[in-house]
Amino acid sequence: MSTMGAALNIPSTSPSHFNQNMGMNIDSFCIAYIVNRMHQLGFPVFHFEPYLVILTEESPSFTIEGQNEYYYLTSTELASGTEISADNNYFKVEDFYQYMGINKLQEFSGNIYITQPQVNKIQTLEFIRVVPNY
Repeated sequence: MSTMGAALNIPSTSPSHFNQNMGMNIDSFCIAYIVNRMHQLGFPVFHFEPYLVILTEESPSFTIEGQNEYYYLTSTELASGTEISADNNYFKVEDFYQYMGINKLQEFSGNIYITQPQVNKIQTLEFIRVVPNY
């Protein structure tokens, strides 16, 4: 369930689909990292798909109820003031983003609250949503 904002959930398990059709910032390193991470967490079987969150002036926040799911931030550009708070992680653009590269994915799980206090234009946050098969 979400509050405010908007999300697009486009089912797919093909990394090339992400790159060609969504324009998402995914490469083989990111996919390999996620596969390795899921195995570390004890999930040998899972599926993944792109997940976009769109923040606007009218809807500057968004909530994801991501229990038993993992969301990996892949956006390469985020507006100043963007914050993501989850059960397992806290991310604020000003604190972390300058040190991030595509090889430093941020992992979020549980209740995820995304906010950007001063949205002057539409901002799209790109995630990979991973759902383990139990």
